[in-house]
Amino acid sequence: YVVVVYKTDRLARNLRILVNIIHELDSLGVAFRSVTEPFDTTTSFGKASFNLVGTFAELEKEMIRERTTNGRIKAAKSGKWVGSTAPFGYVVNKTSRRLDINLQEAKIVKQIFKWAVDDKLAVHEIERRLNAMKVPAPWSTKIKTKETHNIWRPFTVRRVLANETHTGTFYYRKYKKPFNGLTSVTDPTRLRPKEDWIEQHCEPIITVEMYEAAKRQLTHNREFAKRNCKREYLFSKIIWCSQCKHKMFGGFQPARELGAHEGGRYYHGTYRKDDALGKTARCQWCPNYSEARLEPIWDFLRDILKNPKNMTRPLEKYIYKESDPLPVKQRLHDIAQELDTIRKRRDRVDDLYVSEQIDKQKYKSYQAEFKLDEQRLKDEDVRLRQTLLSKKEITDRQKAVAKAYEQIKDRLDKVSYEEKAKIVSYFVERVVLHAKDDHVEVAFKFPLDAETKEGKSFPLVHKIPTITEKERRATLMQSNPEMFTPKVLV
Repeated sequence: YVVVVYKTDRLARNLRILVNIIHELDSLGVAFRSVTEPFDTTTSFGKASFNLVGTFAELEKEMIRERTTNGRIKAAKSGKWVGSTAPFGYVVNKTSRRLDINLQEAKIVKQIFKWAVDDKLAVHEIERRLNAMKVPAPWSTKIKTKETHNIWRPFTVRRVLANETHTGTFYYRKYKKPFNGLTSVTDPTRLRPKEDWIEQHCEPIITVEMYEAAKRQLTHNREFAKRNCKREYLFSKIIWCSQCKHKMFGGFQPARELGAHEGGRYYHGTYRKDDALGKTARCQWCPNYSEARLEPIWDFLRDILKNPKNMTRPLEKYIYKESDPLPVKQRLHDIAQELDTIRKRRDRVDDLYVSEQIDKQKYKSYQAEFKLDEQRLKDEDVRLRQTLLSKKEITDRQKAVAKAYEQIKDRLDKVSYEEKAKIVSYFVERVVLHAKDDHVEVAFKFPLDAETKEGKSFPLVHKIPTITEKERRATLMQSNPEMFTPKVLV
C-alpha cells in the first residue's frame, strides 16, 4: 500500500506531525510518495529530504501567519474593521472598511439595552419579546446561508448586551480567544496584556454608562436568579460577612420536637479551601445566624417609610457636622485616593493572574478583599456626603420616600413574608454582618422624585444593632416556655 499526496505541505505543515504520520505509516507497512517531490521515505536519503521539506513547510506556515498578523495589526491601527462579521447594529463600509451604523438594527440594540437596564428584564424575557415582535435575528441578517429561522436565543441577546463596540470604542487583540458572550468580559485569563490592545473607534449607539449598567444588571440577574431557590429569604444574596469578606447564604432548619431549637430561616457561610493540603474551614463568624436576629433591619426600614425624617436622625450623632465641612471634604478626598489605589492593585492582580503568577484561588481571594474594601470606602463616602446635604436636598429626598410609602402603605403593617421579601429587595442593596459585635451595616436605596428622575435612586448607609442571641432566647422563653422545658419520655 502507498499513500500519495500532491505535495508534502498538503498533508501537514508541522514537522512533528509529519514525522509521526510517517512513523505510523512505516509501522503499518505503508509507503509514502509525493507527486511533485521525488524522494523515497524508505531510504535514508529520502527520510532526510522529507525532514528538510517538512522544515521548510513549517517555516512557510509561520511566515504566512506572521505576515497575516502584521497586516491585520496595521489595518486595525488605521481604524479598519478586521473582524469577520460586523457586530449587530453595524455594517462594514466596503470602501473604507470601517463600521457604519445600520439604523434599523441600531433601534433594536437601543431597545434591548432599554429593556435590560430600565425595565430590568432577563435575557429570556428579552428574547421572548423579540421573537414575538418577529425581529430578524443577527445571523439571519448577516449570513444568508446559516439557517436560524429568524429566532433569537438567550446567548444572542447576551452577546449583544456584552459587546463593547456599541459604545463607540473597542479593542483589537484584547482577548486570547474569539469572543464568547460574557465569559470573555468577566474572566481575565482570556485577556491579553494591555500593551497588546489596539484601540479602535466607531460611531456609538449607546453610552458607556448604559453599557456598564447592562453588565451590572446581567451579573445581578445571574446572582439573584430564583430558579434554584426552594424558599424565600429576606436577605438572601445581599448579606456579607465582615470578617471573611464572603457572601452568606440562606438555609432552613425545621423545628425540633425536643430541645431548645425553634427552627426557621438562618444565614451561614460556606466551607472554603484553607491551604495547599486541601483542608477546609469555615469562618468562625459565619455560623448559623438566625434571620429573627435581623428583624431590626425591617423595623428600621418601616420606620423610615412611615416617617422619612428618621433618615437623618442617626446622622446627628456622627462625628462630622454640617457646620464644619472642611474635615468632611478632606476625608472625601482621601477616600477618592484610596479607591484609586484599590483600582491599581486590582489591575496589578489581573496582570499577575493573566501571566499565571498566582492561581485562581488566590486571585478570587484578592478580588473578594478588594470588593469589600472598595464597598466599605464607598459606604463611608455616602455617609459623609449625607452630612453635606442642603436642607432642600434633604426635603426633596423625604418627599420621594413619602411618595414611595404611599404606594405600599396599605400592605406595610399586615404584610406577608413574600411581600416583605419584595419590599426588602427593592429598598435594601447590601447588608454587612458584624456577628462579633452584633450589628449590621445596611446600604439602603431609596427612589428619587419619579417626576424628574425616573428610575434613579439615592443611597443611604446606616449602622443598625441586631438582636443578640441572649435576647432572642429570652423572647422565645416568654412566648413559649414549654420549648425550654425538658420532656420526660415514657
